[in-house]
Amino acid sequence: MNIEIEDFIKVLNEGLKKYLKQNNYSVDKSFYDQLGKKLHSELSRPFNEQLFTPTQLLNNYVQKNLNSTLRLTPFDLGEEFRSTLLRWGVAKAKFLDE
Repeated sequence: MNIEIEDFIKVLNEGLKKYLKQNNYSVDKSFYDQLGKKLHSELSRPFNEQLFTPTQLLNNYVQKNLNSTLRLTPFDLGEEFRSTLLRWGVAKAKFLDE
């Protein structure tokens, strides 16, 4: 994978923190730590073995852990995340095209 997984997760978490704070959700550090572990577990697999997109993983995790029907989009997490997600998508498409 051309995109560093740790950087990808960091950008996602930063966007999520901003979004949750702006929308009056309160979570502790362990919420982000566990999300990071779930993301790392999935994103460290080869592209052809990944079952979910980062956004799907995020929404599943948020809904389960916040008991919410909240559906986040890349737009909700900011420009840096959208850009990073696009790079991930391009890298995955190139991998699957080979």
